[in-house]
Amino acid sequence: MRTLVPALLTCLLLARCTCGETLTELVPDIDVDPSARELSRQIVGAPTTLIVQVGNRGTGVLELHARVEPLDQGFTIASAPDTIRARLAADVTLTFTPPVRGSFNAALVLQSNDPDEPELRIPLSGEGGPPLLEVSPASVDFGVVNEGATAERLVTVANVGFDVLAELAATLEDGSELTLDASALPSSLAPGEDALVCVLLAPSASSAALEDEAGLLYDALLVSSADGDARVPISAGVNLAPVAIAVEELTRLHSVKVNVGRPYIIDGSESFDPEGDAFTFMWTLLARPAGSFAALVGQGQPTTRLSADEVGGYQVELRTTDEHGAFSSDVVTLLPRDLAVVLRWQTDAGATCQGYDEAACAALPPNERDDVCCGQSDLDLHLLRPGAALGDAGSCPGTCDDAQCTEIGDDSAATCRQDGGDCAWNNKAPEWGASGRLDDPRLDVDDVRGGGPEVTTLDLPEDGAYRAVVHYCNDRIGEPTLATVELYVEGALRASAGPELLAQGDAWTASTMLRESGAWTFVSPPGVVEDAPVGLCSP
Repeated sequence: MRTLVPALLTCLLLARCTCGETLTELVPDIDVDPSARELSRQIVGAPTTLIVQVGNRGTGVLELHARVEPLDQGFTIASAPDTIRARLAADVTLTFTPPVRGSFNAALVLQSNDPDEPELRIPLSGEGGPPLLEVSPASVDFGVVNEGATAERLVTVANVGFDVLAELAATLEDGSELTLDASALPSSLAPGEDALVCVLLAPSASSAALEDEAGLLYDALLVSSADGDARVPISAGVNLAPVAIAVEELTRLHSVKVNVGRPYIIDGSESFDPEGDAFTFMWTLLARPAGSFAALVGQGQPTTRLSADEVGGYQVELRTTDEHGAFSSDVVTLLPRDLAVVLRWQTDAGATCQGYDEAACAALPPNERDDVCCGQSDLDLHLLRPGAALGDAGSCPGTCDDAQCTEIGDDSAATCRQDGGDCAWNNKAPEWGASGRLDDPRLDVDDVRGGGPEVTTLDLPEDGAYRAVVHYCNDRIGEPTLATVELYVEGALRASAGPELLAQGDAWTASTMLRESGAWTFVSPPGVVEDAPVGLCSP
């Protein structure tokens, strides 16, 4: 059918021609640009578009049929024209999709009605893959890292190639000081993907032994894959922290039991810097009992002083810091003794002295104030050993004087210890139980005017029934007084008694404390008040 069309057109032209005219035949002429297509590396499995322009330089319509040979090389035709008019051009659009890694070759075959070139072959070539491992930065320098701190550096692992980067893994070459977090690194990366690994350094005292002469640590990050490996050198300097050492001055211990009202020295003078750097001292009171106003004295010095003002535990921290900011800490714990008995008192609301308020009392001269204002009473706390009687102050060895026996320090403890079962103002630390101070009671705080507190503490108590007795020793101005007793076990409030209204000469058994197999039972019968023995509060 197509061969009839030119013949019919020729007859029509001849019918209209006049004699003497010359007839011109319409002929197509194919041309292509470029004459070959060579692609660089492409991503495996990802299509890439390429164009071959086909032009018609002739006078007739170019009829075109395009195909690719062979078909298994990853090249396909996306679109191609069927005809191209004279003096015009059109695009043949192809895609290249590498099925696997490697080189691929094919040809774009153009068949046309060009009488001179009925078939034209344009060579096509391309390459798929491979993947390419890239790690950045090329090296890691931590600089100087302080002991006690943790520094981290991120390393990017990327696939800048053209195929999947498989069998990825990251390790440290040495790993004795550095640690590696590669949890975000997948087992494979597609082209263009990346992931992070984290290298961490937390220097310790042992790190210094691994430094070279320049004071540096070395390691390397090793990244491996099925298609290549990478090595990232790592270096770091280490600044060791000063070693904080804090102890209670007398016992040289980190944890000691303490008496209320007694000052304690916390000694940090044994602290040192292993590299000889200068360092500073900073003291912090981390914990104190409720109601305590205790504070540290001696900030910035190798020692600090603390006076326990309430029953309970205290924690003192020493931090030593060198000029580079490296630091370490040590803590001293001041523990309460096993048993603490606390006496507090206040004037009854009906007392005559309540007629003078604080402002009126403040305006009086001191000698007049002592005669009329509340707060002049003196109550005494007595802790009685099992089986002991109130007022049993014991006796002092004949080789010692009274001052030595009643001294609660340790200077004469080995030779001059007063016995007696009543621990009170006139026998503040009697000898109980085993020889030595460990299991003896101690009147820590003795208040002779005001409202207390008076505090008696005891460690390592023997089994039996103890008594806490409050004696109203001296009512200087006619001041009926309400007394309250609190009982603490290892710093925790376990029981209380009162308030009990007392007058001068009264002896109130605030509590009977039963000790059995390491446990306490507190019995506080109300109103057990008796007359005190004669001379109980006489010097």
